[in-house]
Amino acid sequence: MAVYKRAYAGYSGAHTPPWARFLVLARYAAGDVFRSRFFTTMYAMCFIPFLVEATMVYIAHSQTAQAVLRLSQENLLQIGADFFLICMGIQAWFGFLTAAWIGPTLVSPDLTNGALPLYLSRPFSRREYVIGKGTVLIGLLSLLVWVPVLLLFLLNLSLAPKAWFAQNYWMAGSIVASGLLWAVFFCLLSLALSAWVRWRVVATLLTFMIFMLPTGFGKILNLILRTGWGNLLDFFYLVQRVAMWLFRFRDAREEMAIGFGQPIPAPIALLALVIIMTACLLLLNRRLRAREVVRG
Repeated sequence: MAVYKRAYAGYSGAHTPPWARFLVLARYAAGDVFRSRFFTTMYAMCFIPFLVEATMVYIAHSQTAQAVLRLSQENLLQIGADFFLICMGIQAWFGFLTAAWIGPTLVSPDLTNGALPLYLSRPFSRREYVIGKGTVLIGLLSLLVWVPVLLLFLLNLSLAPKAWFAQNYWMAGSIVASGLLWAVFFCLLSLALSAWVRWRVVATLLTFMIFMLPTGFGKILNLILRTGWGNLLDFFYLVQRVAMWLFRFRDAREEMAIGFGQPIPAPIALLALVIIMTACLLLLNRRLRAREVVRG
């Protein structure tokens, strides 16, 4: 546009508040994620277990459904903390697959194509960049892991006697807390791998290896040393151990069901998870630095 025409003007629209700038990154990242039909289909299929579990909750409280299916009182499902914990574990596995698929696509393309300096040259800090990218993954994992289980809790609450809520109201907080722990842990680990591994296939395979290989070494240590401290290398065990503590499983039978030998104390498992997540943040902070890109 020629300057002499003086028809140009600056942007006069509404500005995004500084506290919400990270949502711009989240919005575009979410759009890129759901542009894939394969992922959209896979993500929708992850809610099939929730529909099955909701049906089970309804049957447990419907005498008509029980009569049609010819179920006796001995065969009825008991809805309690163990049921919601199992549902959480099922959804967490789908969350792990989702994180392994999405995580490598969030940060590595920006580093590979030299786009990070373009982000940080605008009013975005590295913290806002990480929060913007992580919001997408944490949001998708939350919708997949703990939101369906919380809906199951509310469904059971609407069907069960009023006395059930007075005895089990605390489970709502346990569902949210354990689900957020799964989501944040998967998110930070996936983002750290995405920042340090540029190839998506390699990053996805490395995600599986990080969860599988240390678990195998931990079990070998348990067998050789006849201890349970090798489970510190089992990330699934650590999160599950904290989740069981949040769901108030204290007796020896439930504790020994999730590990070999003596169970790791829940505070120690939580401390190990905090250390791992802190290490992921340090790796992200070291990697996400704007560098001048010179192409010859």
